Amino acid sequence: MSTHSSMLHFSSPVPHTIPANALGSLRDCLEGTLTLQFRSSIDGALLSIHGDAGHLSLNITGGRIDGHLRIGHVHRHLDAEDTLGLDDSKLHTLGLVADQQGLALYIDGYAAFHTTPIGWFKELQVSEIRIDPAEIMEVQSLELHSEALRTAQMVAKASAAVPFVEFAASHLSPRDARRCGELQSGAWRARFRSRGLGQGGTIIEARGEQGTLTLELLDGGLRYIARDHTSTLASVHAPGQWDDGEWHDVVLVSGRGALVLYVDGYQVALEPGACFFGDVAPITAVTVGMNLEQSRLFGEAQTAAIFDSVLSDAQVKRLAGVSPIETRALFDTGFHGSKSYRIPSLLKLDSGVILAGADRRVSIANDSPNDIDFVMRRSLDDGRTWEAMQTLIEYPGEGRLGASVIDSVLVQDRDSGKVLVVIDHFPGGIGQPNCEVGTGFNESGEMLLHDRQGEQYVLKGEGGVEKLDGTPTNFRVDAQGNVDAGGSPAGNIYLAYGADSAESLFSHRSAYVQVITSDDEGASWSAPVDITAQIKEPWMRFIGTSPGNGIQLRHGKHAGRILVPAYFNHEEGKTFSCCAIFTDDAGQTWRRGASPNDNRDLFGKQIHSRNLSDDRGSLHESVLVEDGEGRVHVYMRNQHPSGRVGHAVSEDGGETWGEVDYAEQLTEIFSQPNAISIDAEGNKALVFANASQMLPFRGCGVLRLSFDEGQTWPHNRVFQPRHYVYQCMTQLADGDIGLLWERETQGLYFSRIPLAWLQGSRQTLA
Repeated sequence: MSTHSSMLHFSSPVPHTIPANALGSLRDCLEGTLTLQFRSSIDGALLSIHGDAGHLSLNITGGRIDGHLRIGHVHRHLDAEDTLGLDDSKLHTLGLVADQQGLALYIDGYAAFHTTPIGWFKELQVSEIRIDPAEIMEVQSLELHSEALRTAQMVAKASAAVPFVEFAASHLSPRDARRCGELQSGAWRARFRSRGLGQGGTIIEARGEQGTLTLELLDGGLRYIARDHTSTLASVHAPGQWDDGEWHDVVLVSGRGALVLYVDGYQVALEPGACFFGDVAPITAVTVGMNLEQSRLFGEAQTAAIFDSVLSDAQVKRLAGVSPIETRALFDTGFHGSKSYRIPSLLKLDSGVILAGADRRVSIANDSPNDIDFVMRRSLDDGRTWEAMQTLIEYPGEGRLGASVIDSVLVQDRDSGKVLVVIDHFPGGIGQPNCEVGTGFNESGEMLLHDRQGEQYVLKGEGGVEKLDGTPTNFRVDAQGNVDAGGSPAGNIYLAYGADSAESLFSHRSAYVQVITSDDEGASWSAPVDITAQIKEPWMRFIGTSPGNGIQLRHGKHAGRILVPAYFNHEEGKTFSCCAIFTDDAGQTWRRGASPNDNRDLFGKQIHSRNLSDDRGSLHESVLVEDGEGRVHVYMRNQHPSGRVGHAVSEDGGETWGEVDYAEQLTEIFSQPNAISIDAEGNKALVFANASQMLPFRGCGVLRLSFDEGQTWPHNRVFQPRHYVYQCMTQLADGDIGLLWERETQGLYFSRIPLAWLQGSRQTLA
């Protein structure tokens, strides 16, 4: 053991218990770093930090990291669900970094989980550290630092995966080739370059008595294919432009039921159906830089190796030396005691202030019906630090009987600087699946109320309540929906039936849309204003926003118009049509435009949003962008069998739409899309993001870049290869892309995406 003022280092054998008095000044640190190198072939406890004020524990469960952090009443479940394969008996590096932004968990050099609590030694009042308490693993080293190491330093601390065999020539020795035949799973790696566009050939190839395995550069893309003597066993193909004459690092991973291709550290393709050496064994020859007939690659291959383990995303990035993406938790599960946070909205204001909004799902993680609040955090330094959370809208009730707001949209009016949040609202016990037909308002725009006996009332402007025939009552309703009956509390109009023994009046049990505004860059906000009567038809059950961001038009005769994406259904309640709602007076009044489904041809039949019954025509959540000529493009979540994102164009500011097409490069798995227009070093560009693959959970978050207003997408990069669902983007002051994204059950995370990261991708489809 060697000791320095800022670090403790323990090498093999690492003690299983480190008492507080052995930590010296480290135990008084509020920030710090821990790195641990280990091997394991079994589930079990890996690390625990015990303290008088709390504890942190990390276990290997099902081959991934699972743990808990407790500080007093604060609790976090550290479910790093995407850290697979840690029980493969190979050397792995675990890291913990605590700073003022929270706690980050690293595996093999790259962050795998984030929390908002810091949870470090001084805060925990650490009493001891335990490593591998059951003595069932091999722990090689432990380092403790008094400072929070940077992300690049954490990459440097991680050990790279060790090859099973390396190529020193254009082919493996017969002995090494035979040894490869024992591998049922593993990985290939090579650095390669072509001599120019259109040139390619075989990078690695293997022959066995039962068939062949081939990794090749083909038409600028990459393909791995396994064949037996009569058929194709499995294959994976990644279209791209890797014949550009530059060096690229390719990795093929076969295992856990899939073939995965990586280029330059990032996943470029995944197909179910693993197939490796053992499937065509015995192996008789393995070549690199040429095929088995010695036809050489039109280029060069080097640093080629075979691995006998299923490399993880982090291990592949470590081999390629990928620079980490800066990420931190903004609304993690458990934050402020809430069960879940979902549905990100994000906007950089003209002043540079950044607003991040979220659903706070208080007691259960579900969509409405549920107790859901709208919350926000602000950043005054371009997303580097964030203010404390504000709760902007909160309705009464608990759990599934709680009234809710859900699916926020952020947009700013350029002329006034006013910020608008448009959001859905449901009374207690009501959500999209069970809301009733109707607007909940009369023709004069006054809210309709009712009692449990079915008698209807009208809520007047000053809070008074009349019967439908104009007869006054002794009821009064305040701005929060609380009912007073002649001086006695009489429930709340937004509560579920039976939630309050004093209940009297209720709002219509349906879907509503509300707006709140801020004139001081999100520091304070107005009370909600209901706009449902302006945008909802009596035949609609549901109308609501498509969460994320709205836009304000800059070009053409509708310049200045604010558009918010929305969608709705009709009496049937099962099929949906998207639309835009818009305001030409900074949110004072609103209108709803037509849907792309209105008078649309679908499989030879004309459909309309008013009576749509074919779910293949449903258009759900969407996002809006404006092109350079003032046309509005909508990209739509859908149920079309093409498996592609829907697209349509409006020539009149979102009031009507042209033909619906399906963007060939934009894969769709029925999840919310997001897109923003950006300045790419003086060039106008469009960034699109969505979850692009079922794994079978929703995942594979991809960002895409277009310079021709969405006609082609030459740059596509997988940001998060596994759990990933909704997202919202904004361009930061320095040109980077701010991405607020969710893992669905783990909360919302803010990542800073360098524009060069996306522009550097040569992948043309993901």
